Amino acid sequence: MVKAFTFATIAFLLVSAVICGVAESTAVSGPIIRLQQGWDNAQEQIFYHTPQGTVILPASWLAALQSPDGQPFMDPDHMRRLGFIADDRSTANPYAWPIGFAINPAKDTGGVETVGLTCAACHTGEISYRGKTLRVDGGQAHIDLDGFKKAINEAILATGGTAARREAFGQRAVQLGFPADRIGPEFDARYRAVLDGTPERERTAAGMTFAGPGRNDALAVIARVLFNYALGVPANTNRATAPVDFPYLWNIWNLNWVQYNGSIRQPMSRNIGEALGVGAITHFIDPGTGALSAEPERWQTSIPVRNLNALETLLESLKPPRWPEAVLGRIDGVKARRGAQLFSQNCAGCHGIRALAGSKSEEWSVKVLPLTVIATDPMQATNFRTTTYDGTKLGLSNHTDAATGLRVVTDAVRMQAYRDAQIPAAQWGTFDGFDRSNIITSPCGYKARPLVGVWATPPFLHNGSVPNVFALLSESRPEKFLFGSTEYDPDKLGLSQAAAPDTVTFDTTVVGNSNAGHWFTDDKTRPGRIGRRLTDDERYDLIEYLKAATYADYPRTVVNSPDPEPCVTQSVTTAGVQSATFNPSVVP
Repeated sequence: MVKAFTFATIAFLLVSAVICGVAESTAVSGPIIRLQQGWDNAQEQIFYHTPQGTVILPASWLAALQSPDGQPFMDPDHMRRLGFIADDRSTANPYAWPIGFAINPAKDTGGVETVGLTCAACHTGEISYRGKTLRVDGGQAHIDLDGFKKAINEAILATGGTAARREAFGQRAVQLGFPADRIGPEFDARYRAVLDGTPERERTAAGMTFAGPGRNDALAVIARVLFNYALGVPANTNRATAPVDFPYLWNIWNLNWVQYNGSIRQPMSRNIGEALGVGAITHFIDPGTGALSAEPERWQTSIPVRNLNALETLLESLKPPRWPEAVLGRIDGVKARRGAQLFSQNCAGCHGIRALAGSKSEEWSVKVLPLTVIATDPMQATNFRTTTYDGTKLGLSNHTDAATGLRVVTDAVRMQAYRDAQIPAAQWGTFDGFDRSNIITSPCGYKARPLVGVWATPPFLHNGSVPNVFALLSESRPEKFLFGSTEYDPDKLGLSQAAAPDTVTFDTTVVGNSNAGHWFTDDKTRPGRIGRRLTDDERYDLIEYLKAATYADYPRTVVNSPDPEPCVTQSVTTAGVQSATFNPSVVP
């Protein structure tokens, strides 16, 4: 069990959540249309609101919090501007908060209910077209996490900045269930932490690439949270210059590597890393002395591994979205058939399904293409590969690479969580996900995954630097475009460029935002050339095929072994030679 704590001791981490009183859901421009992805309403609610152990604030605090203008922080219009998707009140969502907010039981988080984010916040999308809204379960969200963090910091500073506002907030929080004897000192400590941390946040933001709606530098966030805040080593910073799109989740369980750079092998390790990065409670160190805590407390967290396993299992039934002809227009069958041939000739070599023979599950080998071949923006792969951290507190080098550090931490947290949850050792492999070992690598490239349903996931490339598929298949792409709106362009498969109140400009000249690479061109000297120039008609034929593609007609081959990863020794990625299991008891 996670020991009791006060909210003054929780680091205000890089991803923060918000709340509202018992606010009603935000109105949308039309009825929500589901895309027949295999989930019923009950399964959707499980995905949307099952807690994953991330903690932002006590639920009563968030319900009482007001923005600097005096409006409830979770005012529906405010949350919509930050990109969150409204949801109705339900048993799983008693406060009618947006998709991706979950209540942690009081018994697990210090005696009071808390609220945190779930994977659904970043991996549930919507597409709008002519007044109708399509829900894309497992798709790319449009939330602005950095804007969200900034807004909640401003709300806490405004609340604590005057005696009257602080008093009114405290009264509201107590009425909503927070202990009266704790509200004063614990809010004061949180306010002071936010105030004192403002200079550091401003310095960090100055060196970051603006992410905006729908993007986050996830691996950098996780590494900084773990190695800087959770370990108490301020020198462990990194370059948050590689924001990426939130990846879509259907058939992610089939892939033998996840993350855009193909760096993580095990489902449970991936999900634990996500929860740690988004604000799970840790006890790695004594907050007073900075020294490592004694075991087993050192590796105990607020992460409910049974919930993570249930959510991962649920994802196995999630299907890619089907193109809704009644909303987005009919598919041209003649063009789609021509497009299927073009796809087989020009795309399937990388994006086709490569089923691994003899795998315990339906596992697909994904090709990880070297940066020298694909030539898309290198920052995400390069930053993860080259940034090192002082890991001496964990018995590691003072120049520990992110892959090694993350493996050590997620292994220790995972095994302690299994013990605390009283999961029999015989079931650990199942909870890990198909008995996959916790291998974390740092390839110098990006993976190419199958593209069924990709039409519903603009913008494109790993960093979201191309607004639509037509531009992706072209010899030139827009240097700047609008993003942040859910309005869709069904002809070019991507973002509409109509101005909207919440859109911002994507600038591809900024570090981490390059739209180069993955070129179809006759210029054989251009870096990242992967195929010949396509005519406009051929591009539209390919677009029509991507609208229509299903796994029934998708290119598929069977391979006998996983594809090698660039810049990674074969011994690490070969199924017969796995990384050693980390034993937390040997850490000093």
